[in-house]
Amino acid sequence: MELADTIDDPAATREELDEFVAEIYGVQRARFGPRPRAKGGEGAKQKILDFLIAHVGEEVYGEQLHAVSGGIGEWARRVRELRGEDGYDIAEIGASVYVLQTPEPDQERAAKWQLANSIRKRKGSAKSRIEAYLEATVGQPVTGEQLDYVARIKEGARRVRALRDESGWPIDSHIEEPDLGPGGYRLLSTDPGDRRDTSERLYPDELRRRVFERDSYTCAECGRDREKALAEGDTRFYLEVHHKVAVADDLAELPTAKRNNIENLITLCHRDHVRETAALQRRKRSSRRLSG
Repeated sequence: MELADTIDDPAATREELDEFVAEIYGVQRARFGPRPRAKGGEGAKQKILDFLIAHVGEEVYGEQLHAVSGGIGEWARRVRELRGEDGYDIAEIGASVYVLQTPEPDQERAAKWQLANSIRKRKGSAKSRIEAYLEATVGQPVTGEQLDYVARIKEGARRVRALRDESGWPIDSHIEEPDLGPGGYRLLSTDPGDRRDTSERLYPDELRRRVFERDSYTCAECGRDREKALAEGDTRFYLEVHHKVAVADDLAELPTAKRNNIENLITLCHRDHVRETAALQRRKRSSRRLSG
């Protein structure tokens, strides 16, 4: 009863409890000997899962998972495997603090991991693997963690931004879609005709966020937001920044303060932005002919 009394004693120190834990491990070893190799399906990963399911919705500490797994040093990797390979929704809400949200695995999540794993094994550059993963998951949200895994580097997010800003890939982030959350991305189309206006890279993300937020993430021309566009079956809908009054033929040469004047910026969907830009070019050509 000494252990129970110590656990219930609010004055007991962590060091005192650590001593009891050490004694329990000693008794366990003395009584049962070295831990035998686990049978199939009875290893550390399964024990961690069983414990999480028994405490679904509750906070579970890494120390507990370390203990129930048999004291293995790689218990955290087993948690990542359960979350990734097996699709369990395990939230990490603090340093080594976990919550299993539901006892049932997400099969779609597991399938996405299997896809990421197969692409990760491909030869070639990190950029090529990221491109392949985005194209394979077009229209679906992906995370920076998944991109880093596929790329085998810790710069997956930077490579995605390069695809968007330099090559014009129509990739949304939390700037255009707040629901994606920081580190979330979505490739909207693989059609070259849907490529983003690369001049968008001239506008800082924070400025673009302020414009979209002010305009309620709604196109000023057609009045649609992403929800309305999806209801119409338009999965290629995404937002861009547009000048109300054209300020220069070459935006890159314009002084930053004038180019980024938020009062002269509005939100347009890509489709209407293309139309507005084409109409502007027609007006300019007509004006040059008349003046010539």
